[in-house]
Amino acid sequence: MSLFAPAAGDAAPPASEASTVEERAGALPGVRIAVGAPGRQPVNLYFEEHGQGPPLLLLHGLGESIFTWREILPALAARHRVIALDLKGFGHSEKPDDGAYSADDQADLVARFIVKQDLKDLIVVGHSFGGTVALRTALAEGIKGTGRIRRIVVISAPALPAATARYLDLVLTPLIPDTVAAVVPPKNVARFLLKEAMGGREPSDEIVDGYAQPYRNLDATRAFLATARSIVNERDTDAIVKRYRELREPVLVVWCRKDPIVSLRSGRKLAAALPRGRLAVLEKCHHLPQHERPKVLLSVLGAFLDR
Repeated sequence: MSLFAPAAGDAAPPASEASTVEERAGALPGVRIAVGAPGRQPVNLYFEEHGQGPPLLLLHGLGESIFTWREILPALAARHRVIALDLKGFGHSEKPDDGAYSADDQADLVARFIVKQDLKDLIVVGHSFGGTVALRTALAEGIKGTGRIRRIVVISAPALPAATARYLDLVLTPLIPDTVAAVVPPKNVARFLLKEAMGGREPSDEIVDGYAQPYRNLDATRAFLATARSIVNERDTDAIVKRYRELREPVLVVWCRKDPIVSLRSGRKLAAALPRGRLAVLEKCHHLPQHERPKVLLSVLGAFLDR
């Protein structure tokens, strides 16, 4: 199963950029880097680089990993130096049991990663929770006001409180989510969540396998639930909007019209809260445009990234 299988009509990536999930569990093609604040235990984050050109950092969403970019990464890497990062607790990154899985916790680590890698004139693209992390990273210590981040793309992000579908509040119910996650096979959970995110469309076995693979590790499930709870627990909309008003970077807010996870209404509110925000609405997709309409997404991204 090719990690970076091209979207229909795209050229296949070089053999050196292809790997299977099983191979990734052994000899990984990427790099781990220890990132953390002075005096605190560092966290090992896994990332991969592809292509050359202006730097572009990809941040995945809740329950995802670098795998989520498989259909659009080859095209992005044709024009950019793409750095795809597994957030703490996800994919091949470390999954400590420290409870620090909020968007601000992740943004602090991403900011330190950017500084440690000396990334400048950077474009950050985040999907879902990764979009929230992208916005918070631009406001994080060591990044805010430095000009290191040039542009931001936010795709279907629960970046404002109460943005997600109400049934996700079930993660706050004591014991039940943990019990279900412990007994239901990862593939079953991944298939259910992907089908929901794609508006009822049945995901391919290949995509299900790619999303489920990290969750063979129970530490990944714990990190998933801690992250989900942090999203649902955010409540102070006014305080968060006030923070977003401080952003000076141009932000492209991309949303699918039929998103069942984070509604388009939330996308409109987010775009309005950003001083330099612009909303692009995609038709015939739901919460995963990178899988559902990769060519359309690439077209919208290209018009913004190349400015």
